[in-house]
This record gives sequence, structure tokens and C-alpha cells, in this order.
Amino acid sequence: MPALLEAHKLSSKAAQVGFDWPNVEGLFDKLREETEELRQELEEFPEPGPRPNLRGVAGSGQQQIPDELRARLEEEVGDLFFVLVNIARYLSVDPESALKKTNRKFKRRFQWMEEQLRESGRAPEQTNIDELEGLWQQAKQLEKSDK
Repeated sequence: MPALLEAHKLSSKAAQVGFDWPNVEGLFDKLREETEELRQELEEFPEPGPRPNLRGVAGSGQQQIPDELRARLEEEVGDLFFVLVNIARYLSVDPESALKKTNRKFKRRFQWMEEQLRESGRAPEQTNIDELEGLWQQAKQLEKSDK
């Protein structure tokens, strides 16, 4: 069973017996709490903090996250996902469908960015983050104006 669906079923079962939030604001408070717990765990990591392996040979030039810290980070990220699934359940939104739609939206926008860069003879890897962010905002605006 996909993890999002499992989380949805678990929280629905708990809600059916009365173990639920009295209002959605409580879930937003919980989301802030879980976000803060993740941030506290990240304080243990030396500056500039963990970075995903982006380019080159996997792990080259990247700081490795110690196994103990990785386990705690995984737990906190899992807690965030669980709260988000609860928010979706509370709002009668299918979390799997919502994430799939967001994935499609991200893909559409990113492909548009790549096309803009390709037309100028560049690739995303050759572009700084400020320009990429500017292109991202343009892609968002184009979608809004098409609606």
C-alpha cells in the first residue's frame, strides 16, 4: 500500500473513534511544531547544512549525513508528511491525487524553463539560481494567465 494512502487510512481510523483535531488550525499548529523539530535536528549539521547530491559523482564534494542524524531527520520528515496527510483528510482532499497533480504542474513548469533556456543555447546547470527562480515565476504567471 502506498505510504500516503496508508497514512490517510490510519488517521481516518483514529478520527472515527474521536482521536482527531477539533479544527484545522490545530493541524497547522502541529505542522509548525513538526517543522521546528526538523529545524532543531538540522542545527546539529555543520554549516552550510546538508545538501542533496546534485552533480558529478554521487557524494563527491558533499558532506555526508551521519547515520544517527539521518535516522532522526527521516523521522521528522515522516512526521511532516503525516501531518500533511491529516490536513488533506481534514479537508476531504485525496493526498495521492493532490501530489500527482502537483508533480504534473512542477514537470510542466520545469519543462517550460528548460525550453526557454534551450532557445538561448543554455541548460539549467549553466544558469544561476536567481535566473532559474525568475523563469519559474514566469512559468507560474503564464499558467495563471492561461486559466
